[in-house]
Amino acid sequence: MRIVTRGDLDGLACSVLIGLNEKRDDVLLVHPQDLTEDRVEIRPTDIIANLPYHPNCEMWFDHHLHTAAPATPPTGFRGRFGRAPSAARLVYDYYGATVSMPQYEQLVRETDRLDSATLTLDDILNPQAYIRVGFSLDSRSGLGAFEPYFLTLFRLLLDNQPIQQILTHPEVARRCRELDNNNAHLLDALRAHSEIRQNLVVTDFRNLDKVPVGNRFLVFAAFPQINVAARIQWGPNREFMVVTLGHSIVNRSCRTNVGELAARFGGGGHQGAASIKLAGDDADERLELICEELVANG
Repeated sequence: MRIVTRGDLDGLACSVLIGLNEKRDDVLLVHPQDLTEDRVEIRPTDIIANLPYHPNCEMWFDHHLHTAAPATPPTGFRGRFGRAPSAARLVYDYYGATVSMPQYEQLVRETDRLDSATLTLDDILNPQAYIRVGFSLDSRSGLGAFEPYFLTLFRLLLDNQPIQQILTHPEVARRCRELDNNNAHLLDALRAHSEIRQNLVVTDFRNLDKVPVGNRFLVFAAFPQINVAARIQWGPNREFMVVTLGHSIVNRSCRTNVGELAARFGGGGHQGAASIKLAGDDADERLELICEELVANG
C-alpha cells in the first residue's frame, strides 16, 4: 500500500501526515505530468496527495486545479480537495489538525508558506528551518537525485525529530551546504543570461554546457521589478527545450494563468507555475508567442 505524491516539501508533509494516520510507509514519487499522461500505474489501495486525481486510487488530497487532469473525482470521494495554501493543510485538517497532531503544526504552517510562495526576500536569501529543508529537497533546485533524500526526511519526520536536529543530520546538512554553495553561482548566471521585457524576465541557459543549480526563487530576488519569469534550457540530449514559467513571489501583479497558457502549448501546471516542452523547427516561434502573451497580459 503506497502513498503516491510529488517530491517536494508539500509532498513530504502530506506523506508524513498520511503515514501517521494510515500506517503506510511505502512512498512513490511521480511528476504530475507522468500521472496525467498515464505513465504510472495507480493501484486501488494507493493514496494520492499533491497530484491530480486518478480514478483508481483509494484516497485523494490536492489543492491545485490542474490543467490536464485525467479525470474528475466522484461525489463523496475519500480525501479532500479545495482551495488551500498547500495539500498538506488539507491532509492535516482531514485528520484532526492540532487536536490530533499538534507536533506537526509548524511543519504544516511552513509548508503552507513555501507551497503558496508566501515568502520574504530573507526567506529566499537566508532560508531557515523547514523552508531551508524545502529548498534543499526541491527537484527544481537541480541538486540531483532526491528520492533517497526524500525518504530520509520522511523517516526523520515520522519519528517526530525536531527541525533543528533534522538540519544537523549528515545528509541534510550536506545537501543544504551544497545548495548554499551553488546559489552564488546561480545568481551570477541569472544576471548574465537574462533579458527584461517589461514585466517579464527571460532567462536562457541553452548556451551553457551545464545549467547552474540553486534556489528557483533567486530570479525574483535578482529582478524584483518583474512579475513573471520564463526560464529556458535544453532537455535530455538537446532533443527539446524546456520552458518553465512562474509568477514572481516578490511582485505579485501578474494576471496570466501560466498553467492555462502552458496547456495551450502542450505543457501543464497551475495558476502560478507551469512547464512546457517545445520541439520541432517552430519551437523558437512558439516560445516567442508565449513570451509575447506574458508581456501583453502584464
